[in-house]
Amino acid sequence: MNKTVGIGLLICLVVFVSVQTVSAATVKGIVSTKVANKQKAIKVTKDQAICGKSNLMTENAIISKSGGVKNAVVQILGAGEGKPGVVEIAQNGCQFVPHVITTTAESAVVVNNNDGITHNFHTFGFENDPVNFSQPGTMKTKKVDEGFEVPEVIKVQCDIHEWMNAWVVVTDGSAASVSATNGAFEIKNVKPGKYKVLVWHEKLGEIEKDITVKNGDNILNISIGE
Repeated sequence: MNKTVGIGLLICLVVFVSVQTVSAATVKGIVSTKVANKQKAIKVTKDQAICGKSNLMTENAIISKSGGVKNAVVQILGAGEGKPGVVEIAQNGCQFVPHVITTTAESAVVVNNNDGITHNFHTFGFENDPVNFSQPGTMKTKKVDEGFEVPEVIKVQCDIHEWMNAWVVVTDGSAASVSATNGAFEIKNVKPGKYKVLVWHEKLGEIEKDITVKNGDNILNISIGE
C-alpha cells in the first residue's frame, strides 16, 4: 500500500473513532419519590358508549410500588441539537395518549382522533398562543403548525370531556426523555461535559441537578417531590 494513502486512512480512522467516542455517552436512571400512588378512578359523565368501555384512571401521579415515577420529563440542558419536527398525540379511549410528550420549539403536533366521537384540543400556555379547536370523529387527524414556538410546559385539555388532559413540554432543543412506568429514563448521544439536568412532573414539581457526563453509561437516579 502507498505510504501516503496508508497514513491518510489511519488519520481518518482515528478521527472517526474519536467522533464516535465523543457522541456515545448515555445518561439513564430512575426518577423516584416517596409519595404514594395518587391515581383515582375517573367518573365518566359523557359519551358512555365510548368513554365508559374501560375503567379510566387519572394519570397525574402514577407511582409504581417501588416508587418509580411515570411521566416525569428529564432534560439535559444544553445537550443535544433537537430540531423542529412533528410529534403525535392521540385521543384514544377518551384519554390523551401519551399523557406527556416532549417536542422542540417550532415543531408541529399531529392530533389523532381514534374514538369516532367529537373531542376538543385546547392548550393553555403562557408564552405561546392558545390552540383551541373541536375535532369531530370524522376528522381522524389534524396537524397543528402553531402554538408550540416557544419553550415552556403547556397543558392540554378536552373541553368536552373534562377529565381528558395532557402535557406538551416544548424544549429549546435540549435532549429530553419521558420516564416510563417504573420511572426509568434514558438519553443517548450526549457529548461528555458538565450540564444541568432539569426534571419536571405535573404533580411533584421540578428539581435541578448537576451532572458531569463521561463516555459510556452515566447513571443518574433522581428523587423528586420530597
